[in-house]
Amino acid sequence: MKKKKTLKIVKPSQPTDLEYIKMFDDCVIDATKIGTLDKTIDDHVNANKTRYVDISNQVAGNSLSKPYTSFFGFNSIVPATDPFDFKQPKDSFLNTIKKNPFQIKNPFDTLFTNFQTGSSQIPWYFIACAHYLECSFDFKKHLHNGDPLTGYTVRVPANRPKVGHPPPFTFEESAIDALKLMKFDQINNWNLPTVLRKLEAYNGFGYYKYHSINSPYLWSFSNQYTKGKYVSDGKFDAEAVSKQMGAAVILKRMEERTLIYIPRH
Repeated sequence: MKKKKTLKIVKPSQPTDLEYIKMFDDCVIDATKIGTLDKTIDDHVNANKTRYVDISNQVAGNSLSKPYTSFFGFNSIVPATDPFDFKQPKDSFLNTIKKNPFQIKNPFDTLFTNFQTGSSQIPWYFIACAHYLECSFDFKKHLHNGDPLTGYTVRVPANRPKVGHPPPFTFEESAIDALKLMKFDQINNWNLPTVLRKLEAYNGFGYYKYHSINSPYLWSFSNQYTKGKYVSDGKFDAEAVSKQMGAAVILKRMEERTLIYIPRH
């Protein structure tokens, strides 16, 4: 008599798009951490926005931002690479369009096409969060893994960047190498699930796959994470609590402050 085969249920290695969206929308930030979050956003994320935007532009081979603003005679307009910034002076932009309808037709179309469909370019706030998680906002370290820019990377991925000259390296050229190495320049839709999944991928999906908890890399400082942490490579401590704020929590707070909006689909 033949034995019946038992079906083995394979646990997904990462959350689905809908799970990411629900976790983000249901995320409640620890009220005692709001001050720390706001200071981080103001002093590091927004303060260095221009550098992150420029890196995003260079990865995409897009140099539109500087001539775009200077051509129209005002510098406060946010380029098409950041269509979800609520602080852009829309009235001034529309008035300029009325005065120069033929000269700025294409930038206008690009801006609002991106606003409707979501940008195919790496969002500047994604780069900011990766910079925090890997380098603690230190511009003297590689975005790949936090190794110093005075030499090639030592940890995985080792011997980067490949930029055609020996060390030392600038943060920008190494960051561009890191983002292209991970093929982030090939992503066509940077919606919320993509942003969160690629940030979690920086650290790995071990929390979700092997311990059935949400990664503190994303969710620390919120109701979506309580405890459990990899205290070293491959060593998980179920009682350890991450002291680093999660990337998703930073983004959630930025949305609450209407600094950004990340499209859900």
